[in-house]
Amino acid sequence: MAIEKRDETRSLLSQVRAVVFDCDGVLVESEMLGLRSLHMALRDAGLEMPMESLTRFSGRSHHETLIELEQESGVSLLGRNLDERMQLHYMGLIRSNGLRPCPGIPEFIAALKQKYIPFTLASSGPRRKVLLSLRSSGLEPDFPDFISGDDVSRAKPAPDPYLAAAAILDINPSDCLAIEDSPNGIRSARAAGMRVIAVTNTYKREMLAEADVVIDRIHELAVSNTGWMKVI
Repeated sequence: MAIEKRDETRSLLSQVRAVVFDCDGVLVESEMLGLRSLHMALRDAGLEMPMESLTRFSGRSHHETLIELEQESGVSLLGRNLDERMQLHYMGLIRSNGLRPCPGIPEFIAALKQKYIPFTLASSGPRRKVLLSLRSSGLEPDFPDFISGDDVSRAKPAPDPYLAAAAILDINPSDCLAIEDSPNGIRSARAAGMRVIAVTNTYKREMLAEADVVIDRIHELAVSNTGWMKVI
């Protein structure tokens, strides 16, 4: 990241009062597990698709994903309990592979707590999937209240998840910083009026250009002694 961009970023983030995290690919290393569970559930339904073609659904709700795939393929997917199949596959993948917080997340959360900066998460995933991810990664105690896809009528890239997250924090969306890893998530947060930091955990930098700032590691985002955000 160029020095000029870093200087702009310090100014940009100085007034942030709260942080809203995406879950998969930002808090926990689950993005590929989620896509693999989708791939396996589609195969159960008789639809074979390459994994690479499914990455565009990162940050989208299961229901919207299945609607789009059904329209594209002509294969009946709705009403076949594929959400259940995805959940079973996801649980099996976690049992086989484990689930860890993304690098730097525990330290960053600890810094937010130390500076009394409130935070929550906004996900398009079902609540039980988010809970499973938080519980399996040891992050559940840090997120007693959060927004899942079950809590809003429209999933990302609509602004609803991030607007709802700001509401539970009781902070204006324009005072919140969203941390995302997908184009759909960035669009959702920006539509809600939030500033957005994108982390290249899932997508390449050029795919995340709609964010205010793109970083490669959460370690680049720090909380200063005065409680302000900065990129280091």
